[in-house]
Amino acid sequence: MLLLTLPLLAAGLAAAPSPVDDLREQIRQADTQLFAVAFEACDADKAAAMTTEDMEFFHDKDGKSASNREDFRRSVANMCSNARKGGWSLRRERAEPSLQVFPLHDERALEIGDHRFHERGKDGVERWVGQARFIQVWRRVDGRWLAERVISYDHRPATK
Repeated sequence: MLLLTLPLLAAGLAAAPSPVDDLREQIRQADTQLFAVAFEACDADKAAAMTTEDMEFFHDKDGKSASNREDFRRSVANMCSNARKGGWSLRRERAEPSLQVFPLHDERALEIGDHRFHERGKDGVERWVGQARFIQVWRRVDGRWLAERVISYDHRPATK
């Protein structure tokens, strides 16, 4: 009888999501929400609320562009203002196969991956304009994942 139940038991264990898979999904969702709010909705206040007070943002082309939540809010507001003035909108797409998430001590997680940037012009056509890599440290605060450190690097033009 035991030999008959072992394959069923093994199948059940294989189907259960691991804590790392669960963490990956939580971080993937937090990342998706942050960039949808910042880029697509252009809601600087909501985007800032998804970061820690001491968040920092580093960009390979612009340097350290935020030293705290308020700096980040201003940065998003400026990006969105420039987009509106120019008649374009921006969308960020994470390259799913590149996504890696690792648990860190102290209610934190490390996210690494690649992303692409798309612009939609006045003509309504969306164009892939660039790509880069990113590293983000997330911290769980009161049950919510907040972006604590963001590094966006290796920015390069879109390749066809």
